[in-house]
Amino acid sequence: MSTIRIACVGDVMCGDSFYAIGHGVASSLRRHGVAFLPEEFVTFFHQHDAVLFNLESVLSDVGRAESSLRRLHMRGRPEAASYLAQWGLTCANVANNHILEQGHACAVDTARQLREAGIGVVGAGREGLFESGLQVANLELQGQKYSILGACLLDEKYAYAGGASADQILDAVRSLAQDGRYVIVSLHWGTEFMNRPSAGQRQLARDLIDAGASVIAGHHPHVVQGIERVGRGLVAYSLGNFIFDDFVADCCWSVILTVELADGQVVAWDSVPIAKDGEHRPVMVQGRDKERLAAQVRRRCTLLEETGSPETQEQYLKDFTEADLRARRELWWRLLKTLPQSKWRFWPQLLWRPIQRKLGWW
Repeated sequence: MSTIRIACVGDVMCGDSFYAIGHGVASSLRRHGVAFLPEEFVTFFHQHDAVLFNLESVLSDVGRAESSLRRLHMRGRPEAASYLAQWGLTCANVANNHILEQGHACAVDTARQLREAGIGVVGAGREGLFESGLQVANLELQGQKYSILGACLLDEKYAYAGGASADQILDAVRSLAQDGRYVIVSLHWGTEFMNRPSAGQRQLARDLIDAGASVIAGHHPHVVQGIERVGRGLVAYSLGNFIFDDFVADCCWSVILTVELADGQVVAWDSVPIAKDGEHRPVMVQGRDKERLAAQVRRRCTLLEETGSPETQEQYLKDFTEADLRARRELWWRLLKTLPQSKWRFWPQLLWRPIQRKLGWW
């Protein structure tokens, strides 16, 4: 019985966020090129049969305008697709709450850029056109048939669900499993900045595993959440940010999930903690830093045992309110602190953005 190794990382954002225009990820990528990602990561990823990630930005010049904050926010250059491929990342989920932020044509071009770079794409709907219809990436790894699905469960202005509802995803997983394929699901779900999933997420995870999924890799909260075995499968509720110009302290570290599977059965797994440097580049941590982050992962795994009761859900909502307010304060502090690094022409646009958001114009 041969085994395969897959790795999963969290959110990958190859642009500059609005509060980091001129000094975010896109700017760092422009300086370093393919050398942006340290070689030890490249070596690590190439030791796996597949590497999955969530792409939380477009990679396209369609509609780009150098003087517009709106047209630069979370926008990566097309050449970033080639960098991702050279680093060893092999399959991108594009079903998330930002993929349509620069328009439909930009999203379609992003999926095309990824495919042309040799990266598989899921979550882009029928034929990668961001229309209705589930997109499945079928792989043969070590003689074993695997299928990867991507979906977003967030109902937001610029979100794309992936071409299917949660019930349709469940039906697709069940059908693929019955056809003898082993299924991996990449899910954009959950609550931002929360260190644990909701009871509803845990129930859906169980339903997906019961339907035949082997691994569920989650993203969107931007922070690391717990990982647990569920029956024959494995669920990582949120892997945090792999590449992002973060502003909240708890978003500045994440994990790489590495899983060994044999005939769809999880035989072993591990989480590799990573941090970020001052240029938003991932860093493999060692020594005490590694021990500290590993302890954080273990603590968040134990939090899963407490999720589910009505009392816990009440506490969950309270904790979310506190986490959201804390993140907003940190965002404004980061914005004011880094404003001098931004070109002066963006200053009015930066101050105007919160009003646009409130009015629904952004």
